Amino acid sequence: MRSLLSKALPIPVLTIALLCLAVSCRHSSAANATPHFPFAYMQEDCGPTDGVAMEFYFTAKQGQGGKYKEPFLQIEVNKGPPISAMQSYPVESGKWDVLAQRCLRPGACEPASSGFLHVSKFSSGVGASGDYELRFRDGSIEKGRFEAVWYRNYFLCG
Repeated sequence: MRSLLSKALPIPVLTIALLCLAVSCRHSSAANATPHFPFAYMQEDCGPTDGVAMEFYFTAKQGQGGKYKEPFLQIEVNKGPPISAMQSYPVESGKWDVLAQRCLRPGACEPASSGFLHVSKFSSGVGASGDYELRFRDGSIEKGRFEAVWYRNYFLCG
């Protein structure tokens, strides 16, 4: 006994309708999803050449005293003028000026192949806001807007 729907619509039409419904449900739930890394922090630290670097951390869990647990994203600005508002920092493969990585588990970090950090508002010792986008070799993209809280880190480079 055939169902009422299969009598009214051919199977290919039903298949296409179900696929469209599945895609639209997935799209609407992704658009309403909370950010993957809702917490943002920034701090000064030592860069790869022992100069002062500004580090941005985007975390899934709230950080405690400059310590961040996986999963997190890290973007490190190593060169150029001091961080300021309305400035973009490109992440480029093979360059050390801006480094970025995604750490999903302890000891499992992967570098971003490209992307950017855009700072739209900055206040030294207070925090910054803006947006970022990082691309990885597997084709995935991490992006979001942030309001970073400044964490005062005491360090000595060199």
